[in-house]
Amino acid sequence: MTDLFEMLSTITLRRKQGVESPFATPRSTEKWLRNLPGDSDYDTHHALVEGLERYNAENATATPARMNALLKIEEAGLPLQGRIVEQYLRNQLAFRLARQALWRESWIFWSLMAEAWLTLLKQAYRGPNSEELKPQVAEIAVRALRYAGLTMRWDFHQARTPAESGWRRVHKIYRLIERDGFAIRPVTLNARPTHCAREYTLIVLMGLVHPLGYRAQEIESIAQILDGYEPLPLPEKLPRKGEHTHGVDLSLAEGANVLDGEWVQGRRLRYFALRPLIDYLKSLDQTDRDESGLTRQMASLIERGGVRRARQRTHRFGRVWVAAGIEPILTALALPGNSAARPALESWMLRDESTEGMGFALSEAHAVPHGRLLAVSWDPAESVWQLLATRWTREEGGQWLVGTQRLSRHPKRVEVYYDAETPELPQEKTGAVFLPLPSAEEGLSNLLLPPSHYRLGARLLLRDGDALYRLRLGEVQESHEGWLRVAMDVVGREQFAAAA
Repeated sequence: MTDLFEMLSTITLRRKQGVESPFATPRSTEKWLRNLPGDSDYDTHHALVEGLERYNAENATATPARMNALLKIEEAGLPLQGRIVEQYLRNQLAFRLARQALWRESWIFWSLMAEAWLTLLKQAYRGPNSEELKPQVAEIAVRALRYAGLTMRWDFHQARTPAESGWRRVHKIYRLIERDGFAIRPVTLNARPTHCAREYTLIVLMGLVHPLGYRAQEIESIAQILDGYEPLPLPEKLPRKGEHTHGVDLSLAEGANVLDGEWVQGRRLRYFALRPLIDYLKSLDQTDRDESGLTRQMASLIERGGVRRARQRTHRFGRVWVAAGIEPILTALALPGNSAARPALESWMLRDESTEGMGFALSEAHAVPHGRLLAVSWDPAESVWQLLATRWTREEGGQWLVGTQRLSRHPKRVEVYYDAETPELPQEKTGAVFLPLPSAEEGLSNLLLPPSHYRLGARLLLRDGDALYRLRLGEVQESHEGWLRVAMDVVGREQFAAAA
């Protein structure tokens, strides 16, 4: 019995001293890697993930040797992870259980790598060996950002919005690295040059696209397109009007948003000039290099400032009536609810809803192009409509899924025309759609009108019942099936009888 207690004491002492850890030195780590099971990529990967869990659980003091041990794990793990991801993407249409297991393996690998490198980064600043690790801060921080971003991206594969803690992590890392002058220090990662500012920008751009509801292959294609774009726009401290289009607040737990005319300078505000990227994505679609329309959707989502999902989408099932396309919409809005001349409406199944839009599930494929306008009503007899724009479509499980953005809760058909003071513009009246926004919602009211009646800065007359409004037309927000959705300012209002 005494011998047993002595043996247990020896084992405990050796574990406390770290002798038994396979990650004490790069050489012991290499030995551990050579002994991983080789029956299949999945078995090897699973054992590697368990090793990473042990590496993080040891909570050992960071040293250059421990960093080199993690680099050995990374060197062996990335090719293996790549093969697991390939299997995962191939298994999207079959083997649901295998697909879920492969997703979980991949997500755990990214998250454990992110945790390991973040811990090293913290100790490089505050640990007992910080002086030895400080020259490697850029190497460590690039990896901490890369794997944190991959963990957030893998959440999209499960239709999950990345956690706020993920945004706080990447903002804090970038703020720290930028402060100490490491933001653009070159680093080679996975045989490619990169730096912290580039990795951070890729995370921000993926957040702007926000590919919830996209297929796994599409999410990875989006990441490859963004990663392959050069020169990638980097965050800047000083805003330049006319150049910067998006901004991010490093003190908030959220990604970037479109500026919307806000040009405030702040210590933790960073700005991005994304117009060249948006134009590039649109050019890919126009040259037929992207037959699926994916790059067009990416450009639209980035241009609009991303899909903001601060409020949870609610699963809501039921039939709604849909007028699809500008002409049916104009007819539906013009007629009273009990009119016998109601246009042909389509019955769609509602899938979910949020304050920003609606999702639909259709039993068969519909030609619903990106940007297609939809007027939706629960009961057309009440003549209460909402106006939506299609943002994505995909097929899943024998159903055709459609995602839309709400443009207005109370669209109104109106008449617009120019007065005699503008003879160079059409004088005849034409139908248009006024898209008011409640004062509680962000943004400006818009107007849908044909291109023949649009000129930037022109003053347009709008008749709504007995009221006459004088408008000044602003910039085009989007084109919908040949019609333009434009911003506007109301410069005057009067009763129609008095105006006449």
